[in-house]
Amino acid sequence: MILTFPEQRPFYAVPPGYGFHRLTVPELAEQPSLFNTLQIFEHPRKGHRYVVGVDASEGLGQDRSVAAVVRMATLEEPAEEVAQYVTDDTPPRAFAGILDAIGHLYVGPDGLEAMLAIETNLHGLSVQDTLQLHLGYRHFYVWEVFDQADPGKRFTTRLGWATTPRSRPILLDQFHTGATTLDPITGFSDLRVNSRFTMDEMRDFSTEGALWEAAASPGQHDDCVMALAIAHIVAWRLMGGETEPLADRRRRRAEEQALQAQQGAQGPVDYRNTDATADDQRMKEITHVTERDPLDPDDDPLLFYDPSGRSTAGPFY
Repeated sequence: MILTFPEQRPFYAVPPGYGFHRLTVPELAEQPSLFNTLQIFEHPRKGHRYVVGVDASEGLGQDRSVAAVVRMATLEEPAEEVAQYVTDDTPPRAFAGILDAIGHLYVGPDGLEAMLAIETNLHGLSVQDTLQLHLGYRHFYVWEVFDQADPGKRFTTRLGWATTPRSRPILLDQFHTGATTLDPITGFSDLRVNSRFTMDEMRDFSTEGALWEAAASPGQHDDCVMALAIAHIVAWRLMGGETEPLADRRRRRAEEQALQAQQGAQGPVDYRNTDATADDQRMKEITHVTERDPLDPDDDPLLFYDPSGRSTAGPFY
């Protein structure tokens, strides 16, 4: 198993004992393909949370096992595919060791490994079982019941993602929304796709009917698409299932910042919607009062409201 890093990027150590090493440029040139290679598009960053979507196969060369690492979105950045591992000859239990290494590389701010969201329909259950019972992995996606009326019963006791006729529509709908919603601030979609494998599969992933009926063309694969879609919807749900797209939130924030810059320091400040303390508000109002020039020098100073002197505010109290 080989871990590839672009030569111009800093080196990040993989936890020992996994059999990975950094791929040099000559070694990369000798590779027949990028299969069995961890492609890293962005190194782990402190303070960010990561989700790994997994679509596992039997490892007999007929289908692919894919791990797609997604960095969760923030107001400053969209969700992004930051790493990917693709193989077609690795059996499920051996694939679990690869996922263990990837999860320990993309550690979250809480010190836990990246959250693994493994499709458990077929061979993924064996992968998840090996990770949990033999490798001691701790951070898995817990299956949610989407139509549960009682929030306290929304989360089940089952681990992993189950693609069913009921969950597939919401899975593909969220993937389509993230990939096609363009953010006017950053210029990128709400889900940035970096893998050539994923892009190639997306070109052949189509439907003539409903969106949830989309599938790979005959003879093609959709494992990269499904792994990324699972990672994306899990990351989206971890953010609370935002109904307002991040692109709209960024646009609204930019409009508010532009309006504040246009208004400057003029006009009253609504302290109810700021982090200002009572002392901050009092000092602001005192400054406003002391800097105010009376219209007439003969005006009674008691007619001016001083919020710091309510006991001597004259005829107003």
